[in-house]
Amino acid sequence: MGNFAIIGLGNPGQVYQKTRHNLGFWLVDAIAKRENLVFQTSKNFHADHLVMSRKDTRILLVKPKTFMNESGKYLSKMLSYFRCSPINVVVVHDELTLPFGELKISHNRGAGGHNGVASVISFIGNSFMRFRLGIGSKPHPQMKLSDFVLSRLSLEESNYLDSKKENLIDALYGLIDNGLDATMNLINQTKPSQQLS
Repeated sequence: MGNFAIIGLGNPGQVYQKTRHNLGFWLVDAIAKRENLVFQTSKNFHADHLVMSRKDTRILLVKPKTFMNESGKYLSKMLSYFRCSPINVVVVHDELTLPFGELKISHNRGAGGHNGVASVISFIGNSFMRFRLGIGSKPHPQMKLSDFVLSRLSLEESNYLDSKKENLIDALYGLIDNGLDATMNLINQTKPSQQLS
């Protein structure tokens, strides 16, 4: 089965912490908290990372310390060091085309305008799995896209995400335990139970 890596995308630093663009960091942090593990900072790999075990699998959790548009820069080096093939990589990122808090899993796709995903593709190819967390669309057309993705989550939005956190982590573990096809079929065909109004 080999080693797996879960890579959360986001921007480093306090100022970006609760923004839409940092949902990848948010979920990876939530996994570390649930497993009672602590990230270490690696200057060599320009990332915060930790290694955890799940059943018979070793999983590398990564938060790149580069900014979003250079997310993939040091990944190839890191993955080869941890002996993880790109096909066993899950990239967790925010997704504009999905309603807020919704999840879609995809594979072998283009970047879809996401700079962080584009950077990862340019360094390790596109064979990795995508764990796409919806942030909804801009509230009004004239708003700059960068302003929207870097806007902070409201209290209601944060609470809504927290209510879905355990299910999202379980879905992510499902990818590792049950494989891509089975998990895609389960997640992508499940109707959203409720929407954030």
